Amino acid sequence: MPVDEVHSGNQGPATDKHNEPVVDPTKNVLDLVQAAIARQDDLRRADQALRLSEMRRLDEVAELRAQHEKELRLAESARIDAIRAVDQGNVTRASEVAAAQATTLATQLQTSAETLRAQVEATRITTADTLAAALAPIQADVAQLRQVQFTQQGEKAQQTEQRTGFQWSVGAVLASLALLVSLILGGIVVAKDVSGSSSTPTTITCSGTPIVCR
Repeated sequence: MPVDEVHSGNQGPATDKHNEPVVDPTKNVLDLVQAAIARQDDLRRADQALRLSEMRRLDEVAELRAQHEKELRLAESARIDAIRAVDQGNVTRASEVAAAQATTLATQLQTSAETLRAQVEATRITTADTLAAALAPIQADVAQLRQVQFTQQGEKAQQTEQRTGFQWSVGAVLASLALLVSLILGGIVVAKDVSGSSSTPTTITCSGTPIVCR
């Protein structure tokens, strides 16, 4: 038989050394393959579950972060509102204090003005009364001097020297009267310019009558 025919013919099922039919692949190989496939499936499922768990964790973290940021914003807003309320309260209290101070100052100024007016009026009245009391005897003396002058007009020429001295006395009295009036009027002007000050009374004596200028 040619060799080509022998090799090209059907050799039958494969056998082992004991001439037993050989199973290819064997059961243990199939079991290992099935186990490997199951293992890969388990790994894929575990990886998928891990990915889902990681996604849920990230979502929870993002939600917690958003909630925390919201709470921070609310807290910051409340803090700013509290600061504004305190500032507004301070401004209100400052305005109230300023208004109270202005009212008190206005009252004090009005009281001081009334007191000053009363003091000036009292000084004017006192000065006028004092001037009138001081001028009364001077006016009486002047009237008497005039009466004496009129009675002596008919005297003789030898009394000319006495009459000249008498006229000089009248002129001196009138000059003293003018000086006294000027001093009293000056005291009134000074009393009006002084506010709330207590000065020592000044006494002026003229014709034996003391005049007190306050």
